[in-house]
Amino acid sequence: MASTGAGYVCQRLKLAGDRAARRIMTFVGVFAYPIVGGLSIWGTPLHLSDIALPLSAAAHIVVMTFLSLALARFVTKDRAETGLFAMAGGTGNNGFTMGAFVLYLLYGEPGMGLSNLYILLFVPTMVLLLYPIARHYSSAQPTTSMRKLIVSSLFDWRSAGMPLVVLGIVLSVMGVPRPPQIVAWHVLDILVFTITPLAFFGIGLLLHFSRVQAMGRMLAGLAVARFALGAAVGLALATVTWWTPLPLRDLRWNVVVVQSFVPTSVTMVALANMFDLRPREASVLFVVNTAMYLLLVLPVVMWLFGP
Repeated sequence: MASTGAGYVCQRLKLAGDRAARRIMTFVGVFAYPIVGGLSIWGTPLHLSDIALPLSAAAHIVVMTFLSLALARFVTKDRAETGLFAMAGGTGNNGFTMGAFVLYLLYGEPGMGLSNLYILLFVPTMVLLLYPIARHYSSAQPTTSMRKLIVSSLFDWRSAGMPLVVLGIVLSVMGVPRPPQIVAWHVLDILVFTITPLAFFGIGLLLHFSRVQAMGRMLAGLAVARFALGAAVGLALATVTWWTPLPLRDLRWNVVVVQSFVPTSVTMVALANMFDLRPREASVLFVVNTAMYLLLVLPVVMWLFGP
């Protein structure tokens, strides 16, 4: 979180502000994360038996997004805040900055590896579901039907990262080996340790703690969505697979459940900036929700799922 603090200091000293934050978060959401995702997927062997993991993750985003839209009416009357709340409740920090790292602490490399499979379909789900909803709520009135918004999202420049992820899936399924230089030159490590601080720095540029009290209802509602509803939905999705040809059991079951109630995602802040959904409020939601998870929820997770 040092990067967030640095961004906050720069904002307070008026060295940079909203415009810089929007550019940073748009770059991270549109290009940086999809590049890392595509390269990670390419290097992960994919098997049909593992398809239940990414499908469960995609289903969790869909269900949680619409549950959050329903819950939003009790925490805000503002149109843009409604869209923001749906993004915040629908997406969890499942990657290496939270969910995957927690599973690494719990189960070592197998937990981290299965987390990479879990987030396999995140970018396609984001483009096909979250982009249209974000565009719908970013304007004063909806300009077209949701079906047309979904179609247009496929050709939106902000969807540029989706082909990279799809290409990574195709190359992995076809068994095409990654160039050895990617590992030898630590390309992914360099990208991860560059992009993550950059994203958190952008969040700090938008962080205004004076808004916390005014956002009390949204913060409380998001805690209910991410930590209570999220856990319930994840538990249901993981359990229902027992009656399918590809049941989630043992470590895979744990991965789906633990990932289902992580705090809201960095991507949510990127989406708020990309579609003008109250980006300053998004930064507050991210920081406070993450702090609540680390202080109140994570100890319970380690107690329940730890050795």
